[in-house]
Amino acid sequence: MNITPVDPATTDPDQREARAALTANWGQVPNLGAVLALSLPLTKAVLSFDGALSKGSFRGGIAEQLAIAVSQENRCSYCLAAHTATAGAYRVSAEDTADARIARASDPKTAAALRFAQLVVRTRGHVDQADISAARDAGWEDADIIEIVGHVIATTLTNYLHHISEVPVDFPAVDFASDEVSV
Repeated sequence: MNITPVDPATTDPDQREARAALTANWGQVPNLGAVLALSLPLTKAVLSFDGALSKGSFRGGIAEQLAIAVSQENRCSYCLAAHTATAGAYRVSAEDTADARIARASDPKTAAALRFAQLVVRTRGHVDQADISAARDAGWEDADIIEIVGHVIATTLTNYLHHISEVPVDFPAVDFASDEVSV
């Protein structure tokens, strides 16, 4: 572990406020949340950004599938495990949850969103016009495409926090899909 998470018994007022906000929004403070709670401004930003995204086109199960696809591409074991667990709470099928790692889904439109999200990560945002066209051809509007980028950013932020902190994963472990099968 490279960064020590906030202890639940902290007396630091900003860290206490951050932990309280995470508990109110997430129902708990998992290990990565305790890392996030080191910064009240970042905690507020993440919760605000996530709250705004949760009112968009990609909410619930599809948002979790996007987070799984991004976490796979960024090789973040923590977020892959966390979002896989959360997908189950949204009743995403076990098959669709596992397939999200390789940008596949039973719904072709969802699969196109997952492929586009992984391409955004892989190309660092330098997607081809053909990739944008493929998302449009699947039924996504330009506003949706931009929103997918928002989900990529939100998930990449927590992926990177885990890469830097290396806090223990406190969700059931999930294996990465092999590289040969992703987009």
